Amino acid sequence: MKAEYKIKLIHKMVLGDTCAVLTFSCPEIAENGHPGQFVNLSCDHFLKRPFGIMSVDREKKTFSIGVRKVGKGTKEILSCNEGAEFTCLGPLGNGFSFEGVKKLLLVGGGTGIFPIYFAAQYAKENSIPCTVVNGYRSKTDAFLYDQFASICDNFHVTTDAGDLGVQGNVMAYLEKMDETELEGSTCMVVGPGIMMKKVSEWALAKGLVCYVSLEQRMACGIGACLVCICKIKAEQEGKEFVHKRCCKDGPVFRAEEVIF
Repeated sequence: MKAEYKIKLIHKMVLGDTCAVLTFSCPEIAENGHPGQFVNLSCDHFLKRPFGIMSVDREKKTFSIGVRKVGKGTKEILSCNEGAEFTCLGPLGNGFSFEGVKKLLLVGGGTGIFPIYFAAQYAKENSIPCTVVNGYRSKTDAFLYDQFASICDNFHVTTDAGDLGVQGNVMAYLEKMDETELEGSTCMVVGPGIMMKKVSEWALAKGLVCYVSLEQRMACGIGACLVCICKIKAEQEGKEFVHKRCCKDGPVFRAEEVIF
């Protein structure tokens, strides 16, 4: 289900100098949003900007996104105050599949921690055992630490600086996990491309089902403009690969299908 809605910013939680969690009132997206899906949010710089849904509150009829300043559009959105109105298209894309999932391993990095939070929220609400491993640059960059810790009994972090959790990237923790921890887990990964590639290779070598959510530049969000195409393996079709639209066919794909 997707449609365009008029929405209002009802809460802004600032996270450091460049990030914030924005919460909007929108009954339709709150009701229909699924982990791994995204929304396209209006700004005054031509195209809407895509953001993975971070959480929904079906009772309060709200949804939240995490925004990091990377350009003029995100800078403008972050400068808005509570009460500001936007147009929003969503929910968009194909999210994570939880069918048959008995245990989860969620891995996040960069702005990928925001959609990973939604998956962790879903796991808690549906009593799915869940381990979360998030990678940060440093302790000051460890956004949503308390929120993750409150909904996930097995929450772990790595930092490049080594001032919180395990020193290094997420692989520094994952490679220390033993087989009993991993047995029966489904892995879901969102973050920078190089991180998702490394985690995917590790997960597949361990025999885990693994999903990745590709973070491509998306213009229209509905599969019309073909800006966000990605390469997906197509041996069964007699081809090395085919192009898929990240916004329409994804953004979530099985890891073994993706050519990074």
